[in-house]
Amino acid sequence: MFKKGLPILLASMLVASPAFAAKHDGAKHVQKSQLVVKKEEAKKKQELAKQKKEEAKKKKEQQMLKNKLAELNKKLSKIEERVNEVTIALEAFSTPKEQPTEQPAEQPTQPQSEQTTEETTQVVNEQDSATVTTTEQSPVVQSDEDDEAEKQEELDQWFGKLIAASNQLKAVKNEIRALEKKVSKNDVNVQALKEKVKALEENVQQNKKKLLELL
Repeated sequence: MFKKGLPILLASMLVASPAFAAKHDGAKHVQKSQLVVKKEEAKKKQELAKQKKEEAKKKKEQQMLKNKLAELNKKLSKIEERVNEVTIALEAFSTPKEQPTEQPAEQPTQPQSEQTTEETTQVVNEQDSATVTTTEQSPVVQSDEDDEAEKQEELDQWFGKLIAASNQLKAVKNEIRALEKKVSKNDVNVQALKEKVKALEENVQQNKKKLLELL
């Protein structure tokens, strides 16, 4: 009986000893310290992952902004080309065309007898010549009407292009407003776009005014 109970007695005495208790508390403290370190490392990893994610998001937004600015600049460049085309055409319409002046041909001096014969012939054929003159003037009037109709058609075409350019500028302005919600309104690139739109709108209005004067 004593031999069987001896291990139990020794174990109980060992647990109750101050040395064993101190050693046991030290092991717990080490485990607790390791747990704290692991938690801090995990927290740092999470923060680092979050920071990288935010940087990637910011980089993506900057690239999207860059692409959008390039897209809007390209649209404005095309609109500017069309407006300039109309400006050049209207300036050509406004410039009066110089008509070539014909110098009257010098008539050679004829003998008196030939002049008398020609005067007589002229008097006899006076009615016929008047009829011929009237007949010759008719194609000239028709040609003027055709030119006027062609001019009107071309002016209508330029007016349509100005309307299209004006609508395209409105669409670009809406895109700029949407862009301002994502970036600062004082962004240099956005301000440059707005100034470009304003200049093109003024050019369109000037062309419309000139076009109405020509119609």
